[in-house]
Amino acid sequence: MPSPADVVASLSPPLAEGERVSILFGTDTGFQEVLGFVTALSDTTLTVVDRRGTEHPLDRARITAVRRVGVALGRRPDATPSDLLDGLAERAGVTGPCWVGRISALLAGRTPPATVPAWGEWAEIEGIRARFEGEWVTLPSAPDDVVVDAAWWATRMGARSIQVRGDAAPAGFVRLG
Repeated sequence: MPSPADVVASLSPPLAEGERVSILFGTDTGFQEVLGFVTALSDTTLTVVDRRGTEHPLDRARITAVRRVGVALGRRPDATPSDLLDGLAERAGVTGPCWVGRISALLAGRTPPATVPAWGEWAEIEGIRARFEGEWVTLPSAPDDVVVDAAWWATRMGARSIQVRGDAAPAGFVRLG
């Protein structure tokens, strides 16, 4: 049974792997904060991966505050210069009409997955390749669930916007050009 001071156990609903959180924890020299996604959770340890890919295994007894944090909002993807989007698409090897959206809008109200594809520039999701670069993830037109999975993958690395190239994109995306 968790200790009465276990702030992680006091969350309702209970914290789950995949959620984005801000954690304040005590160190030998003071307090520190880490922002990231929960990758492991046990009775004694909470592990969070930050946007740089660094895992922070934290002793739950040293955690003084925890709060759930939504996916980062990001800039207005529809205001992005077309030459930047075209360059991202070229490096991702995708062509076609350009659709853009905020990852935060796409993922709003959805339950985060406990795991995502491996950290890195590329991921393959149900046979579709997605590319992460800067604040963007770019992929060809794909079923909505694939686009959502690509967004969850890329947001762990700091992506805030998504570009789909092809004939269709999920509801809420804006077609440019």
